[in-house]
Amino acid sequence: MKVSDTEAHVCMDNTEGKVGDRVTLYKNNCPSKGGGARSGLGGGGRCEKVELGKGSVTEILNQHYSVVKFDSGVPFEEGTFVEKR
Repeated sequence: MKVSDTEAHVCMDNTEGKVGDRVTLYKNNCPSKGGGARSGLGGGGRCEKVELGKGSVTEILNQHYSVVKFDSGVPFEEGTFVEKR
């Protein structure tokens, strides 16, 4: 969940990360093949994991969620995901 232009609540439980851990932000780039789902022909293209930038865990909210602050200029939106490095 995007909280601001630089912070988000991410699904990272209290056993996966701790304050100060670095994370990498990604998005899936999935080009459509043969017209894509909207045309009724289905997708079929191969997805590529694209790195958008990095951030740090700044707070553990509870056993399921943490706050991540992204480095300056890192764009993020619904559908992007993080992985701990």
